[in-house]
Amino acid sequence: MIATIIGSTGLTGSLLLRLLLADPAITQVISISRRSPNLASTKLSEILIDDLAALPSLEPDIQGDMYFCCLGTTIRAAGSKENFRKVDHAAIVDFATIAKAHNARSLTLVSAAGASAQSRVFYSQIKGRTEDEVRALGLRSLTIFRPALLTGPRHEFRFGELIATATLAPLSKLLPAASRKRLITPADALARRMLSEGKMAAGGVRVIAAKDI
Repeated sequence: MIATIIGSTGLTGSLLLRLLLADPAITQVISISRRSPNLASTKLSEILIDDLAALPSLEPDIQGDMYFCCLGTTIRAAGSKENFRKVDHAAIVDFATIAKAHNARSLTLVSAAGASAQSRVFYSQIKGRTEDEVRALGLRSLTIFRPALLTGPRHEFRFGELIATATLAPLSKLLPAASRKRLITPADALARRMLSEGKMAAGGVRVIAAKDI
């Protein structure tokens, strides 16, 4: 099987990429990212892209069986709401459209807790609109994950998440497992679950909340 992943240098994507490369059932991994993940593997094919708007033109080069989308940014990192939309909406929908064009057996997507097109919170609203448009494509098997605050070794500095993690991590240890999962999602747990769901390709649409990751 060929696995195609976008966002492979982020927190979850970098962990998932290593799992894909280590899986004996996967013969090739196509990684799409802005910078190289710097991993040596004969199974790895890298496609570096500076402008995510050019993603549709790469369709012939990113044909796979399983597609994994780990794209995600923040308004602060993107620099504006419009730039945020380009990553967390337009690029994700473009990637899903490519998966549909290649009749992918599965697409696994990272969204966010609280995603809803009706939300008054801009971040959650965009996440919800993205989910709706990807659903509408009618993929063979679509799994949408809605994690809580993601924790793990980030390569980029996110001040807001650092403060939130420092506050919630000690608190979560005092809570039952089910309540803890609603606050914090370890990125390695999410990556493992994404691989499992992608390979399973259960069919239809599944939305997996933070408490179930």
